[in-house]
Amino acid sequence: MKKIILLTLIIIIIVALVITFWLRNQEQNPEQVTIEKPPIVDHFACSDYCPGAREQYIVKIYEGIEDDEECLKLGGRPSSYTGWGTFKICIAE
Repeated sequence: MKKIILLTLIIIIIVALVITFWLRNQEQNPEQVTIEKPPIVDHFACSDYCPGAREQYIVKIYEGIEDDEECLKLGGRPSSYTGWGTFKICIAE
C-alpha cells in the first residue's frame, strides 16, 4: 500500500514538472505571433515614359509598404522604379 502511494506521488510530481516547463516554454516562444498583412492592390508601376499597353505595367503590391525589411517579413519582394521620382513598392508574391 505504501509503494502505491509513493509511486502515485512521484507520478504527480513528474507530471506537474512537465506541465510547468511546457507552459514556461510556450510563454517564451514569440515566433507564434501572426502578422496581419495589408491588402494586395493593383499598382501602375510606371512614372515616366510608358510605351505600350497600360496592362503591362500593372503589378500586385502590398498597399502602403515601402520599407524593404517590412516587405520581406510579409513575404513580398522589395522593388523600386524611377521616372518623375523614385517609388518604392512591395510586390506581393
